[in-house]
Amino acid sequence: MELTPGQTVAIELVATPRNEAARKTLIRLWHNDPAISRDQRQRKRKRPSWRTWRRGGRQWHHQMRSKAPVELTPGRRLTLVASVDIIRDLTSVKRWIRVVSS
Repeated sequence: MELTPGQTVAIELVATPRNEAARKTLIRLWHNDPAISRDQRQRKRKRPSWRTWRRGGRQWHHQMRSKAPVELTPGRRLTLVASVDIIRDLTSVKRWIRVVSS
């Protein structure tokens, strides 16, 4: 996989990763997609992220968890501009993706 920074890269998910680290890396890569990041910003703005209530004379807090922004299903595609950190991430998960430079 010979990629240079600044190059447009098309990525296709070939298989679902089995380990948690690879899954997190792929989700981080998919965060760079403008449509997904826009959707994530809208969901964050609308969900109640911090609930506070009184219990026994004290303030209790609960921070809501958000679900993953994208489901990693085989066949899912992504196009992004390669930078040094993105190239490093792509090489670490190359077992589960197919990279086509555009």
